[in-house]
Amino acid sequence: MVVLVFGPALFLILISLGQCEHKFQTLPEYGDIGEYEFTNSEGDIISNETQKDKITLFTTIQTSCPQQCAIDIAKLNLLLYQDYRKNQKNMGHVKFVSIVTDSEGNPVNNLDEIIFTLNDIIQGFDPSIWNVVTGDPKQVYDIENNDINLYSATSDSSFAEKPYLETMLIVDKQNQLRLVRRGNQEGLIRDFKQHVALLQKQYDKAAAKVEENEE
Repeated sequence: MVVLVFGPALFLILISLGQCEHKFQTLPEYGDIGEYEFTNSEGDIISNETQKDKITLFTTIQTSCPQQCAIDIAKLNLLLYQDYRKNQKNMGHVKFVSIVTDSEGNPVNNLDEIIFTLNDIIQGFDPSIWNVVTGDPKQVYDIENNDINLYSATSDSSFAEKPYLETMLIVDKQNQLRLVRRGNQEGLIRDFKQHVALLQKQYDKAAAKVEENEE
């Protein structure tokens, strides 16, 4: 279990309301996401080790209803994936990892159906950018604060009554969790993208400072 230190009630704001007004120059760090290991559609291992020096965007995706039931895949595609796909020169270090589950959140081993669907609905679907993986989602969604655990939490208004299935995560290059956000609304996905840009700006500033000190 990964125990992360959020401010009082912040976890409920992020998960239950899916909203967060940030008034900071850099994204806060919520703690190390821990070790994880998944297998993608190419048979390659995706782990905290392979994702070093990458910004990783985690979602789930369901075989029973892949497009809109938990995460709005169409909006995620149009608002994030297509931009990053077309700008690999500058954003090649940003990777999507979608954990495939059934309608109850259980891991699914056969990824062929989902890969077929994504190839059909997503222009230029590239598994080297968007990793569709099999494995236990609990590895990254077992996040706890104030005795509230995201993985085990239930809500009548959530898909399959499990809020984590609707949740996207930003994990930075050092495997630190930087944002928890629902992915079932266009506005929240736009906000998610803004936070990725804010994190990228943070890295750009740090790199510029290092370069300046070396001159």
